[in-house]
Amino acid sequence: MKLRTTFSLLVTAFFLYSEGQTISIKDESTSKPISDVFIYHENKTSLAYSDEKGIADLSKFPSGLIFVQHPSYYDKSIAYVGSGIQVTMTEKIVTFSEVVISANKWEQEEESISQKILSVRKKSIEFQNPQTAADMLAGTGQVFLQKSQLGGGSPKIRGFAANSVLLVVDGVRMNNAIFRSGNLQNIINIDPNALESSEVIFGPGSVIYGSDAMGGVMDFHTIEPNWTTTPGEVFTGNVMTRYSSAADERTGHFDLSLSRQKITFFHSTTFSSFDDLRSGANRNGGYVGEFERRFYAGRINGADQLIPNDNINVQKFSGYNLFNTITKFKVRLGSNMDLGYGFYYSTTSDIPRYDNLTQTRDATDSLEAAQWFYGPQKWQMHNLRLNYYNSHKLFDQARVTIAFQKFEESRNNRRFGDDQLQRRAEGVNMYSVSLDFDKELDRSNIYYGIDFFYNDISSEAFSRNIETNEISSIASRYPDGGSEYYSSALYGSLVHNISDKLILNGGARLNIINLSASTTDSTALSNSASSISIDNTSVNGSLGLAWNVTEVYKLSYNVSTGFRSPNIDDVGKVFEVGAGITVPNPDLNPEYSISNEISIERKSSRSVLRIVGFYSRLFDAIVDGPFTINGNSQLNGLDVFAKVNASKANIYGGSLLFQAEVSKSFAIEKTITLTDGEDITNNEPLRHTTPLFGKFALIYKKKKFRSTFFVDYNGNRKPRDIPSSEFDRKPYLYTQDGTPGWYTLNLRNSYQINEFLKANVAIENILDQHYRPYTSGISAPGRNVLLSLRATI
Repeated sequence: MKLRTTFSLLVTAFFLYSEGQTISIKDESTSKPISDVFIYHENKTSLAYSDEKGIADLSKFPSGLIFVQHPSYYDKSIAYVGSGIQVTMTEKIVTFSEVVISANKWEQEEESISQKILSVRKKSIEFQNPQTAADMLAGTGQVFLQKSQLGGGSPKIRGFAANSVLLVVDGVRMNNAIFRSGNLQNIINIDPNALESSEVIFGPGSVIYGSDAMGGVMDFHTIEPNWTTTPGEVFTGNVMTRYSSAADERTGHFDLSLSRQKITFFHSTTFSSFDDLRSGANRNGGYVGEFERRFYAGRINGADQLIPNDNINVQKFSGYNLFNTITKFKVRLGSNMDLGYGFYYSTTSDIPRYDNLTQTRDATDSLEAAQWFYGPQKWQMHNLRLNYYNSHKLFDQARVTIAFQKFEESRNNRRFGDDQLQRRAEGVNMYSVSLDFDKELDRSNIYYGIDFFYNDISSEAFSRNIETNEISSIASRYPDGGSEYYSSALYGSLVHNISDKLILNGGARLNIINLSASTTDSTALSNSASSISIDNTSVNGSLGLAWNVTEVYKLSYNVSTGFRSPNIDDVGKVFEVGAGITVPNPDLNPEYSISNEISIERKSSRSVLRIVGFYSRLFDAIVDGPFTINGNSQLNGLDVFAKVNASKANIYGGSLLFQAEVSKSFAIEKTITLTDGEDITNNEPLRHTTPLFGKFALIYKKKKFRSTFFVDYNGNRKPRDIPSSEFDRKPYLYTQDGTPGWYTLNLRNSYQINEFLKANVAIENILDQHYRPYTSGISAPGRNVLLSLRATI
């Protein structure tokens, strides 16, 4: 009995001693544990990382000085004498080092990459408090954003937009075969409140991601809970509510995370309601007398009427609702394998197409449309992913991703004074499979894989008399016999350390794409054809050098090719705009680009300066141009246009990023981007190049309080810098001087009330300026007061 008691005491003492040989690390402001902190002893042989509870085991550390490091926090050194330690770390006001995932689909240090990549992390997203993922990217000051309506947002990257830039969500491409060359709003189906991070590749990403990645890749990573390293579970939850005044926005969000040693779970739901957007009241410069919403269409006693607007700054019929939800779980199947599944669903209410609701008829004050709205924009994805981690002759890591996506959208419009409401609805079922591998060699990393995706497209249309409910048939937007789009590809990429300072990046991709469509209405196609069939093969490559000249200076050069194979929106669409009609062009060829990028970077522990220049040459660029159908340049009295291949086009520009930590409490940030280009064949500007734009910010942080005063700005865009097909056919988007320049003053603050509560208060567009970003169809918000409260458990 005495021996048993002695043994029990020894066991208890051992566990108490072991628990005492740990370090617990928390955030100074939030008191939340910090994971992935690197801890090492002064002897450089004893190493450890903190787990999801912020705890690391120091039982193998001898007494002495230990160092605590995390890229987002200031370093600390602590004397260790064999007992437990509790440490708080101070978050850096600006973070300069990043681990990048999007470049090759696997984690990679920023220093080894030769292309410009923008990273946005969760803490930045929470502080910015964006309404949509589109607003999140625009808030960086490095991505230009166009909006045709409040429920939208179309990023422009280096002179490309819409279906020439790629959206990726958790490793799965979102672009489908009906993504159009006009401005898109599919990015709003991605919930910024559910993101762990987002990355933007500037320039072609076709080697890794295939067609559409000509201007860049926007890669979104939703929250992925970490495994626990000890028995038990870790549960966290967040609740957020937000109000903003310019659109009377009301948003509610919650998310839940559960982590165990062999299973993780994550769920997020967000609902937002937006009323009609109020624009700025101060119309200065070129905005005097412009974009006033003086009247709108109403239905009275079975007839359309023009109704005076009580407030010309309230953009009547721009409000909408947005719902997003995600559920994910992951299960460990062994020591070197795990299986994850994610379900993503997003839908909107009807979204009024504001720019079309403001068009007036020639020589009259009458509106062109009484109704024009997108039906609910629905997106769902099922994502199944198998990860295998085990060193092998052919790979060290392997990943299989199988996904199904379903897209639903519609366009609904009725001319003023007409009882016929036309509805054109499209649906896409998209299936994809990808296999990706990573192999580390002596001085190199090889990334390679194969991918396949298939689009099944349906398109239907009808017209309904709103008085009698009588239904009649009309032409569908795309071929009504159905369309299919296939893509198969093989790719490989290499990162080779030529020396400790010089790193080579290179890769190649073979892509085969097939498109087919049939229609029962052959009058819309050239030569009275009833079907379209396109087969394209493309080989793309990239080559880059990253030279880390010193610990401070880095020089990079990258040359890469991009391509975009025509999709069904390019070759099979019938679409009226003003006095013209866009018709299918079944002979359309892919467009290609060769892009060059050179950059110089100076980075220290307290500042970074990055200057980038780029030049792209497009071949067979797909642009809007005059066209003939069956030998005629007009159809039903309208001028005929189509997507055509211009022989050559140039895009060029540059960007600057400067961030500096003046002290531990004060920092400054400056971004500026300029893009220009021309269609050489037709001597026309290119549609998606942008005026000069950027951001200047003063940042202050002291313990639980953070504040940023910033200026957003855009240069002007003269009529000579706007394609005539845009400026002449869409006068409702521009003033007589094009798009005037503008700037806004803004203030954003957050305060950590306690361990569980954080409050955000912001005032955007303090001066209540009226402005409209280039090519946008709706004016930006006026003075906007934003209030948000976030609770964490």
